[in-house]
Amino acid sequence: MNRTAAFVSALALCLSLAACGGSDEGTADAAETAEPVKIENCGAAYTFAKAPERVVTSSTVATEVILALGLKDRLAGTVAAKDIVPEHASGLEGVKVIAESAFPPPSKEVVYSANPDLVVSGYPDDYGDKAMGDRATLREEGVNTYLLSANCPGHKAKVDDVYADITALGKVFGVEQAAEDLVAGLKGDTDAVEPVGGRPKVFDYAGGRDKPATAGSNALIDDLIARAGGENIFPDVTSYKQVSWEEVVKRDPDVIVVEDQAFEPADEAIAFMKSFGPLKGVTAVKENRFVAVPVNDTQPGIRGPRALKTLVAGFGG
Repeated sequence: MNRTAAFVSALALCLSLAACGGSDEGTADAAETAEPVKIENCGAAYTFAKAPERVVTSSTVATEVILALGLKDRLAGTVAAKDIVPEHASGLEGVKVIAESAFPPPSKEVVYSANPDLVVSGYPDDYGDKAMGDRATLREEGVNTYLLSANCPGHKAKVDDVYADITALGKVFGVEQAAEDLVAGLKGDTDAVEPVGGRPKVFDYAGGRDKPATAGSNALIDDLIARAGGENIFPDVTSYKQVSWEEVVKRDPDVIVVEDQAFEPADEAIAFMKSFGPLKGVTAVKENRFVAVPVNDTQPGIRGPRALKTLVAGFGG
């Protein structure tokens, strides 16, 4: 699982800001910033002397944000190209795919093979020891980074974080109008989704047979569940964590949201829970109220309205 390779120092030298500015090509509307742009991300300040020219997106949801901003020509590399939503799939034509899957996250060596000046990710694990490593170190080596802020460690995620990210990236790339239009569209679609009544109790199932995992109440899925009219049965679990089936039974969810993941597809997870004896008395199981949601729909990015519609349809069933 660990694909991190020993980093070659000569490669680091070539990736200084002076050496790795990339080509002069870019989208016509992504003008170079006249003045350095300063933004804050996950509690740290980042300065961009000019609009990035060679961007690597190390997660699907980050790729979709960049494409939705009209910045395909700035993409130097991406991952998991087959997972992109259909409306943006064609935007990856000709873009270098540095890894077929986003899990495990790409190593520094793999990311640096695309000669980036900016890495945008949706997952904090992408900056872990087994992946690209510390963000401050990357910056020292001439590569700025951005993490979609709903997934900043310790942060209580909200849908509004997505709007803030798009606005910040619009400033970084000099495409403020495109960012404003994208935010307006996403916000309009999100606000148009009517929540269900009755406040159903919801368990977010994030995989695991012996002990089930849940994303935690700090995760974006918690805000999505609330916006859809539901109530997370584990508000006391703030981050991704294994709980117990006994506690799930005790809290008796009306609905189980099943995160559809490569390592545990939703149909397999639902079949397991239906056949698992200890859950036979749980309301959601008795009433067959499972809502399958692609795992990337639960993450920050442009999929929020789609996720909300799925949840509302499932909660009201």
